[in-house]
Amino acid sequence: MKVRFRFNSLAVRASVFLLAVIVAAQLLAGLIWYQQTSERDQKGLLTTVNSLALSASSTISFFQTLPAEYRHLVLNQLRSMGGTRFFVSLNDHEIPLDPLPDSHRKTLVINEVKTLLKNELQGDPIIKVDFTLRDNLKVFNNELPIDDLPQLWAHYSLSYGSLNPPILVTQVKVAPQEWFYLAAVLPAPYVNLETEYFAPREWLTLLFSALLLLICTWFIVRREIRPIRKLAKAATLMSSRLKVPEVKEEGSAELRAAVRAFNKMNRRIDSHIKDREMLFSSISHDLKTPIACLKLRSEMLDDDTDRERFCKIANDLDLMVKGALQSIKETDIHEDIEPIDFNQLIRHIKDTIPGSDDKIRIQGQINAHFAGKPLAIKRCFQNLIDNALKYGDKADITLLDDTESQTIIIEDHGPELDARQLSKFFDPYFRASGDTEGNGLGLTISQSIAKAHGGSIYLSLTNNGSLRVTLSFPKE
Repeated sequence: MKVRFRFNSLAVRASVFLLAVIVAAQLLAGLIWYQQTSERDQKGLLTTVNSLALSASSTISFFQTLPAEYRHLVLNQLRSMGGTRFFVSLNDHEIPLDPLPDSHRKTLVINEVKTLLKNELQGDPIIKVDFTLRDNLKVFNNELPIDDLPQLWAHYSLSYGSLNPPILVTQVKVAPQEWFYLAAVLPAPYVNLETEYFAPREWLTLLFSALLLLICTWFIVRREIRPIRKLAKAATLMSSRLKVPEVKEEGSAELRAAVRAFNKMNRRIDSHIKDREMLFSSISHDLKTPIACLKLRSEMLDDDTDRERFCKIANDLDLMVKGALQSIKETDIHEDIEPIDFNQLIRHIKDTIPGSDDKIRIQGQINAHFAGKPLAIKRCFQNLIDNALKYGDKADITLLDDTESQTIIIEDHGPELDARQLSKFFDPYFRASGDTEGNGLGLTISQSIAKAHGGSIYLSLTNNGSLRVTLSFPKE
């Protein structure tokens, strides 16, 4: 099955619109969730940081009460035991850090820790607080990377498995060349300092669900609009007055109702056409006898003047009836639809006209074939060309082919016409010249045949004032 992606298709538009709505709804819901979660995480984080800062102040206060010579012994015992909340060391200088980029949440936590430590610790110590990553963390006076230490010393307090969470480092100067160094990981669920809007896995889930929705919507909408396409095709055939089969009733309730109404209309039109054919066939049959009797009685008149006058009236009546019946017959020809080569058809008409090489000139070419009734189209062209030769002696035929239509332009070399009369040329029995030959139905028949095939005829004047007929058929 060949699938054509066209943006003007209902399936594409509905799928894209639904996809846009779903994505917008997901983003809006995600934004609301993010705001609520961010506020909740911020409150929980401040509460956790307060607890962590109180523990840090208690630890610093405890070590300050110990004699200086015992502090390193206690630190060694704590490292050997493991399981402490902080990694604690006593350094003779401030250890430089590679801090995380500044953010609102980071600034809020650092200010909270500094404020609480200043309130809890005696004196006015110098306090340095910042966040860094475990890979960049350095400890002790010689600034060793944390991973160079024994696992028992640091991994209990600063490890979260495969995660690499930010580490809060607090350094407090309690005496000259004495800096308490405390490093701690924020406890769960605040391992990450910032609240993520969408994790990569969530983005992938959103993309997959949107793609699945788009594919399902595409096939569902295509299935639902299939009856619409069939209905449009049937309506197009009806506009060309072709035999239209009934459209199958399927799809939604609204579509079924529309198809049912179309089928009823199609049956009524078909019945009307059959009744019209029957009516004109009856008229044709019933009028033959009275007209023949009228002609016979006219021939039997004794007075030559009356005989000639009544014979002329009878002949005119016969000609008018035959012309009207011919008009109906030739615009409703029962033929199969076949591909028609306009170039070949016009050249065939030219070959049937004596002396056509001097009378008819053909320019241009139409590449694509047209689907229509060959005999009806031939009669349409024949009438136009015969009119051009009858009133203008010569005919210039131009064939044009573009992306939307196939156009045939026929210009004659006849006398100058009045532009105000052009609108009457398609009226039955109208003749612009004083010539009484013909019945004035040629253009009417051609126009009816063109309209029956979805085409159009437009009349205009050439630079010399003669008639130009532009016949156009749309491409499918």
